Amino acid sequence: MTVKEICKKIQLDEKLCEKALAWASENESFCRKFMPLLLKGKSNFALNLNGIQKLALTLSCLPSVYQAYAKKGINEKIFTDTFSDIKIWCDNAFEQYGEEGLVNIHWIAKHLSMKIFRIGRLQYEFSRFLILPHAKLKDVLKCPYKLGEKCITLHIPQGEKLDTDKCLSSLQEANAFFEKHYPDYKYRCYTVITWLVNPDLQTVLGDDSNIVKFGKLFNILGYVPDSDMNERRIFGYKKDRENYSPQNALQAYTLSRIQKKLPLYSYNGYRTK
Repeated sequence: MTVKEICKKIQLDEKLCEKALAWASENESFCRKFMPLLLKGKSNFALNLNGIQKLALTLSCLPSVYQAYAKKGINEKIFTDTFSDIKIWCDNAFEQYGEEGLVNIHWIAKHLSMKIFRIGRLQYEFSRFLILPHAKLKDVLKCPYKLGEKCITLHIPQGEKLDTDKCLSSLQEANAFFEKHYPDYKYRCYTVITWLVNPDLQTVLGDDSNIVKFGKLFNILGYVPDSDMNERRIFGYKKDRENYSPQNALQAYTLSRIQKKLPLYSYNGYRTK
């Protein structure tokens, strides 16, 4: 599959794709030099590049990754779904910084090095089990998993409702995916670090909320202040607190904490494979 075909599949803006590919063509030797690093998940070399240059490098890597997927027998849908994240993060870059292209190349480098896959509603990353600060001792003692042991960390891509049935279906598909394509990677659980599993949201949103139902899929351990990220996720990337106008109970709850100068927390949870 060509880069242009991939861009079409992931619904990347055509003009943005053309602009990035033009830069890649004009700087072919530069791309050849640094693509191997990016394919290994290394992106520090790109910190001073602009969004179009980062996108150009990323797109240049895609045919090689497509071949690697095919070699492992991973179906094309998972490839397309996984790299649809490029469009999401290009959109975020424009909303947050007004910059064309891809800013968060560090995140996409994980996709290029095949450390992250999107399977249905959720993303899955090879990881190690950890416990964030502020965990309650009783919860730590009853946790059956060891610090540092292999696990799979979940991520929740933006842009879709957090439908519980779709999440459960995704988890089932993930079990089959890793057993088939990575049989030597022995893991016992899935973990997650996100504001979406905040236990307090049950009181705020009610039992019928998709977010609350998602949170109940996990046992909660520690938590850590993550105010900036959580505020962006809930109110969007353009911070304008003076003009925040809550549209739902979640935003009202969040704004109340901000006004009281209380932190917004991310929580880590786990569930058995």
